[in-house]
Amino acid sequence: MDEIHDVVQIGMGSVGLTMAAVMGQTDHSIAVVEKHENLYGLPRAGHIDHEIMRILQSLECHGPVLEDSYPTLEYVWVNADGETLLEFDWGAKGISGWHSDYMQYSPVLEDALAERMRGDPNVDIFQGWAAVELREHDDHVEVVIKKTERVPGVAAPVVTDEARTLRGRYVVAADGANSAVRRWLDIEREDLGFNQKWLVVDARKKRDLHFEFDCGQICDPRRPTTILPLGERHRRWEWALLPGETVEEFERPEVAWRLLGDLGVTPDDVEFVRQLVYTFEARIAQEWKRGRVFLMGDAAHTMPPFMGQGMASGMRDAKNLAWKLDLVLRGLAPAEFLNTYQQERRPHTYDWTVISLEAGKIPGTLDPEAARERDERFRAGWRPPMPDFPQLVGGIMARDLVGQPAAPAGELGLQGRVERDGEAGLFDDLFGAGDQWQVISAVGHPRSVLSDAQIDFLESVGTTFAHVASGVEGDAIDVDGQYAAYFAERGIEVVVNRPDFYVFGGASLEELPALVDELVRQLTVESADQISPVGLSEPESPGDSNLGRPPKEMRTR
Repeated sequence: MDEIHDVVQIGMGSVGLTMAAVMGQTDHSIAVVEKHENLYGLPRAGHIDHEIMRILQSLECHGPVLEDSYPTLEYVWVNADGETLLEFDWGAKGISGWHSDYMQYSPVLEDALAERMRGDPNVDIFQGWAAVELREHDDHVEVVIKKTERVPGVAAPVVTDEARTLRGRYVVAADGANSAVRRWLDIEREDLGFNQKWLVVDARKKRDLHFEFDCGQICDPRRPTTILPLGERHRRWEWALLPGETVEEFERPEVAWRLLGDLGVTPDDVEFVRQLVYTFEARIAQEWKRGRVFLMGDAAHTMPPFMGQGMASGMRDAKNLAWKLDLVLRGLAPAEFLNTYQQERRPHTYDWTVISLEAGKIPGTLDPEAARERDERFRAGWRPPMPDFPQLVGGIMARDLVGQPAAPAGELGLQGRVERDGEAGLFDDLFGAGDQWQVISAVGHPRSVLSDAQIDFLESVGTTFAHVASGVEGDAIDVDGQYAAYFAERGIEVVVNRPDFYVFGGASLEELPALVDELVRQLTVESADQISPVGLSEPESPGDSNLGRPPKEMRTR
């Protein structure tokens, strides 16, 4: 029987590759099981935002993605007559230090992640093997895997009789929406009531193409349509299937060419990469952790694509769980600490799913009268009651006296441009801090107010300390004044950021020792239920703490 791995992971799509690459940065042993012999190689999700680009930056694999991606300036929704209903302003820089939003070609993303993963010697890869059984024990899980082979005429890999057993202290299931692991564990999913079939056509451009808008929705009840770039060299179109239309009909190439012809696109313009009917749905697993097994990505949640947050949510899952597994496997946090994975990620993803559902109601209507009334409301200046973009609301963060996040806790943390030793760049790059805790102060060095014991603890979990100032008195110069503005808007002098870039808490420099004591307590309690308020004070001027990133402005015309 194989030696025990710290983590056995099932699935190697975009989310699984992210998880394996992030865990590969640690000293822990990882086994990755994937039933296909090769990467998928075809486009999946097309949108990433600044937070995801920062995750890729932390893995040092963002270069190829950035080179091929398409920074979007706006996301436009028009009605059947071409009148603009909504514009999402995606032209600003995000709080993570990157452009707000990008459209990308996912095979480039997956190749970059795979190269990063394969460069880590502690990652063992089992491609062409399918997980067929789990056996959980007190201190590990056995994963029975069988060799697969390709059979002519059969789309999916066929499982053979050749078997072996892997053992892992923990198992991560990133095996997609039809997750076998979720089925074996009999974990139910909550259905949020969205189920639509859409034809998706991805194509390689033969020449430059120009449309009334480059990225958006045609909210036509006769045929709702999506138009998107996929990086610099590809494009995607999506069309809703109408009542009575069949999957078989819409997977015929002539149907796709007819629909593209209505948009002025011909075989002289593009060649197909993929044509497939997808079922857009909104479901979320009731449990994301069962014993030593975790669900992530589509295995834990699916959402409509109208806000482009499905894959992004899965990559957030990976970044969240990886740093927690690292602490537990190193003995720096108890096993019960891993319960905060679901406590944090499920509400955050649930909120994104609801936002995607609300957004999908606008282009998705097939009722002409309802569409006419919708258009009239927009002309009159109405705008939909879109919820704020999510931030963390539970788990590892500083809290106020009533148990709510003490602003800016739960927000997505800032990465600004700084100058250090004469070199200017993004904070994570210059401080090597993309996978660490960060304690950043605007008024003095954070170490100056901490005890030796507090510093020792922070160093043991992996922490970067920095004094970022407007002049040369700090560790780094605040090149664009972003940190000064950030601290001033929130009424704080120091911030503690987690390894997944979310804020644990902010305070005055004088209050930092109490904030660190609270962090130590939360990382070492034996149950997530014990993480309760201890009376941390609120900043004097917390600013707008509703969003974990700068809002995407939504305008009506």
